Amino acid sequence: MTKLSRRNFLQGTTASGIGLVLQYAVTPKILANDTYRGFEDLYRKKWTWDKVVRGTHGTNCAGTCAFNVFVKNGVVWREEQQGEYEQIGDAPDFGPRGCQKGMRHHKYMYGKQRILYPLKRIGKRGEGKWQRISWEQATTEIADKFLDFATEYNPECISYGSGTQMSVKMASFASLLRFANITGVTVPEFFSGVGDLPTGSYMTLGQVYTGDTFASVYKSKCVLIWMSNPAATRIPDAHFFWEARYNGTQVIAISPDFTPTAMHASLWLNPKPGTDSALAMAMIEVILKENLYQEAYIKEQSDLPFLVRTDSKEFLRREHLSLYGLLAVADNVYYMWDEATNTMVQAPGTGRADKPIGRDRRKHGTLDLGDIEPALEGRWKVKTLDGEIEVTTVFELLKEQCRDFTPEKATEITGVNAQVIRETARIFANANPSMIYAGYASCKWLHGDLLQRAMLLLLSLTGSIGKEGGGLQVANAPISRGMNQFGFSDIGPAFRLISGTTWDYDHGNMKELTREIYGKKLADKFDRYYQKSVSEDWFPDYSKHGWKMGIFAGNNGANWRASSNVWRKHAFDELETIVSLAPDMGVTSLHSDYVLPIAHHYERNDLMLQSRVPYLQVLNEAVAPLGESVDDWEANRRLAEAISRRATERGVSPIKDVVDGRTVRRDYKKTLELYTMEGRVQTSKDVAQFIINTSHGIPKITFEELSEKGIVRVNGVDNTAWDNEESPYHTEIVKSVVEKHPYETFTGRQQFYIDHEWFIEFEETLPTYKEPLSIKGYPLRMMMGHARHGIHSTWRDDAFLLSLQRGEPDIYVNPDDAQERGVKDDDMIRVFNSAGEFFAMAHVSSGIQPGMLFMYHGWDPKMFKHGKNFGEVIPTAGLIKPTSMAGDYGHLGYQPLAFAPNQTYKDFTCDFEKSV
Repeated sequence: MTKLSRRNFLQGTTASGIGLVLQYAVTPKILANDTYRGFEDLYRKKWTWDKVVRGTHGTNCAGTCAFNVFVKNGVVWREEQQGEYEQIGDAPDFGPRGCQKGMRHHKYMYGKQRILYPLKRIGKRGEGKWQRISWEQATTEIADKFLDFATEYNPECISYGSGTQMSVKMASFASLLRFANITGVTVPEFFSGVGDLPTGSYMTLGQVYTGDTFASVYKSKCVLIWMSNPAATRIPDAHFFWEARYNGTQVIAISPDFTPTAMHASLWLNPKPGTDSALAMAMIEVILKENLYQEAYIKEQSDLPFLVRTDSKEFLRREHLSLYGLLAVADNVYYMWDEATNTMVQAPGTGRADKPIGRDRRKHGTLDLGDIEPALEGRWKVKTLDGEIEVTTVFELLKEQCRDFTPEKATEITGVNAQVIRETARIFANANPSMIYAGYASCKWLHGDLLQRAMLLLLSLTGSIGKEGGGLQVANAPISRGMNQFGFSDIGPAFRLISGTTWDYDHGNMKELTREIYGKKLADKFDRYYQKSVSEDWFPDYSKHGWKMGIFAGNNGANWRASSNVWRKHAFDELETIVSLAPDMGVTSLHSDYVLPIAHHYERNDLMLQSRVPYLQVLNEAVAPLGESVDDWEANRRLAEAISRRATERGVSPIKDVVDGRTVRRDYKKTLELYTMEGRVQTSKDVAQFIINTSHGIPKITFEELSEKGIVRVNGVDNTAWDNEESPYHTEIVKSVVEKHPYETFTGRQQFYIDHEWFIEFEETLPTYKEPLSIKGYPLRMMMGHARHGIHSTWRDDAFLLSLQRGEPDIYVNPDDAQERGVKDDDMIRVFNSAGEFFAMAHVSSGIQPGMLFMYHGWDPKMFKHGKNFGEVIPTAGLIKPTSMAGDYGHLGYQPLAFAPNQTYKDFTCDFEKSV
């Protein structure tokens, strides 16, 4: 008999005993004749299984961690990390990948939160009273309501809300795209809707997708971890930072609170919340004053040598110089002052009218300066149609602006010591290359674009953009996943995509909320620019027919939205029909009229492709979906079938639909035929194979082969950066640096100066600092971040993971602020402002600055007292920054998933008191 310690015995009996409960519950006949012979059998059975399946978790953590999924008697028994990743050169490998959430999923997928059958609401919305119905009844009733709204009004009044979790599963998201394209519904896009869109990157580079593999961290000499907490939120990848430190890299954390990342960093800077742009501008001032910038780089790659009129603050353009210029097709001719000839010259790579600005200009023009020696400093007189005027350079204007951001002045704003700012700037400038690893939190401020522009300016001055181990690291994206081809093939693009932020603004009465909280003057001002942008067709407007029906898939929008109490009121009280497709019950499903059960991660076939890891990852159906749940492809197929059937039975005639100026004939009787490509596509496996076959940079293998391997390395992995066009990812920025292709910006350069009239009016032509908004009478700024123990709302209610925390929603408060209010650790407190209130446990921590609160997000409202979560006090959804809706300016104007206003989450303040 094997000798075991008491500890090993308890571990074995606990794990195996729980597993046997599942076995008996699911397959009692199989186990009926099993003979129990002692605890040794329990332990041995823990290590037996019927099959091992490759898989992962299709959540929006961007981890794509390869797992082996162990199945026994039709039940997922356990999982473990696959760990078969290779190195890139001398950088550490990508394994083992995984975290406690993934290791817990074999239990969570069988939890009581699972939705197993189609449900129809029979009580009030949110009351939780349901009738179990069949799929046929559910889809038939949904189809009838769909046809009623689409034919009486227009399909634009029906939204299909996709969350970020849906977007990372390629076959699932492609299915949504195809369904939306065929039916004509409106898709409020998720990137800006959750406040994750790096608009500052797009303004500056013409690209929003800035990022390489995570191994590129190892190649950097200095990394600023800014607006991010990878030790908690990038568990599979955080080791690259610490291995880089061992390799000599300076790892500097910048955060207002002392995070798990800060404790491992070489240096920690803690600016006051929302003052990061002032810190960045002070670092820029040091680099300029001490001549630490890379002169040759910025002369060639940036607009810093471009000439600007000092009278109007506009770039000097051809139309200013001649009548011919007024008639010219191209308005993107820019000028430099050539020190070699002491004359004004046209900047290379500008003025090409045969290639529209904002599209691929790689083969049109060059950044090569040739014999030109651009001046960075100086003032000159130039004759124009308006007479003689003075011009100077963007660089000169930048130096003038930085006089307001000396380290001493920045200290007054940020609280960071001036000498620390200088030392950090010098470290960053002298490292080659330098990197800023930025989280999406930088996008969630009203003026987050200014911070991103300042970050990129820091990187440009140090010559770090476009180099391995350098640049702004957020995330890259595939050039073509094959998803678009699947979504639009046969019928062409014919669906409505709109910023989730503007959709909520139109349908959530957000202007009135802004007026109530921030005042009439600000609300009216922002709305005036909003309406101007829409009226000029810079941004689409799909609000003419109202909002009648909302479909939500992979989207728990009622949980995470800014101003969620106001949004829920308008959505749940005014929407005539709400449909949720979800694996687990959450607040959005709870308030729906119909809930359709969706398969979990180990119950579906799909693909994942994320730029931080150079591998294509499979999701495999290890076990059949629980209950009557199905994957997203099949759920949409059943909806398509019901729409076709009911349209035929009701004799619904085809409708003419106009989308972005294009007339589309929609025959809803053919919805199923179109959705399945006339029957050629029957399952999510077929969709996945289509995507593999049509995607750039992915090895052409069968889905079955990928299923066996679990992961396969993508093409074009030469080093840790995405710089090979054979890869699936964007390489344009690298090509601009290495091959001197113009950037996809109005200037064809890294564009730090924007002379759109709105940017001039708001004094944002250059990166700068603007104070975050506050709510009068409330002194504490509340910050939020991604949690260690959940991915957004997924796993946040898992019993085991809750046991690793406080067990309920908690909010971090500074000891001085707590003492001032008579609050002790573990006390229940009321957090409030003029927008609302919620209750949570006080987590008193010296890692939090005075004057701020911090809470990890993802807690569902149903986990709070009175069913109200943190969204009650976040009244920011109506804060749409005018410059984020600018248009008719080269690359600026609505670009889905690239340029749109973010939903903001940070520009508010509140207070707290002990709950009585």
